[in-house]
Amino acid sequence: GKASSGGGGYLGKALDRKPGSKVHMCARCDSPVAIYGRLIPCHHAFSLQCAEEMGTTCYLCFQQIEGIERVDASKQPLYLCGVCGVSYKSKEELLERVQANGGKCCRGGEEKKMMRPTGAKYA
Repeated sequence: GKASSGGGGYLGKALDRKPGSKVHMCARCDSPVAIYGRLIPCHHAFSLQCAEEMGTTCYLCFQQIEGIERVDASKQPLYLCGVCGVSYKSKEELLERVQANGGKCCRGGEEKKMMRPTGAKYA
């Protein structure tokens, strides 16, 4: 089949993919992520550089940052919730959380409390 460049057919669907086969855009700098900085404990993922420059609180949820996990996108895929941007290491874990919280967001109603910056993109 012919690959779609718009990606519109994938919205809201969980797709199997190999590590490195999908590029996420950093919600802070809007650049493609090669190495993630996954914030602990909120699990929002940014480019490693943005995560390291963030300071003491998460750019998206303002939760205190206790640590940063380095994740190489070519070796370990991350699965991001399309609503709140929280990352998971398996598609199954993300799907379980979304289904357990009403089918829209992995955190149920919590996404309404979050300040999502204008222009933030989740792939």
